[in-house]
Amino acid sequence: MDLRQLEMFRAVAENSSFTVAGQRLYVAQSAISRKIRLLEEELGEKLFKRVNKRIFLTPAGEVILRYTLRIFQELRNAALEVSDLAQMKQGTLRIGSGMTACMYLLPPVIEEFQTRFPQINIQVVTGTAERLIPQIRNGQIDLGVLTLPVVSPDLDVTPFAKEEMVLVVSPRNRKLAKRRTMRAAELAAYPMIAFSRGTSTRLLVDQYFERIDISPSISMESESVATIKPLVRINLGVSLLPLRSVMAEARRGELHYVRIRDERIVRDIGLVCHKGDYRSKALSELIGLFRKTASVRTRAMAH
Repeated sequence: MDLRQLEMFRAVAENSSFTVAGQRLYVAQSAISRKIRLLEEELGEKLFKRVNKRIFLTPAGEVILRYTLRIFQELRNAALEVSDLAQMKQGTLRIGSGMTACMYLLPPVIEEFQTRFPQINIQVVTGTAERLIPQIRNGQIDLGVLTLPVVSPDLDVTPFAKEEMVLVVSPRNRKLAKRRTMRAAELAAYPMIAFSRGTSTRLLVDQYFERIDISPSISMESESVATIKPLVRINLGVSLLPLRSVMAEARRGELHYVRIRDERIVRDIGLVCHKGDYRSKALSELIGLFRKTASVRTRAMAH
């Protein structure tokens, strides 16, 4: 058993595919199959099973995956600790976030961090929480800035900021373009452009509608604020979006937002990282900067 075998095993387990694992590691599928077969022969147990052309871990495979993730995390911790010994003279931090957080929450924090520590390279990966959480678990991402809730015993989750969601409409919308507030019950009357199912924000909005006992008319779905806003602008529907994400367009008269006065909807943003015995100095400094800005954002939202 060697690290390369475990790396290939992890790639297959995480992607449920030998083909995708090969593409991710730039290795031929046949080479991965051979390495996995040798590992199974050494252990005397099958690690994967096929059911209806799909690949699943066996009980033995689940045990090996648990220890494999622990091994790679400890190796990463060792590398981070050695890097810290060099007093942050070099290194890379990887942040994963949704598109909205990437556009509106990350830039000021990253700017201040890089002013203080210009030798640390920051990489940002965007995606849904569903896509990013596995990468946090396996060490590919150091810190997630994600819509909550995120519930997992192997992850540290710290609430970071709150974002008010507002109804965003086109200036062409004669019924809503002049209004400043509305009651939550009125939302059912308008065709809604919603976030895609499976996203954390869509779950939050669905729970909100269930709580206030209305059934909205969903006319379109999209994963991204960036694609929803142009659709709203040309009056194809209305949407519930974070206030921060539409303030610039509202000032320019390209969009208009209406606040919900009786049943506000607020989404929580959290800092998510892997639980471990060691946290790098660079990551600790970055988390500290995020926390420093949290109270400022909360006050801004209140106004």
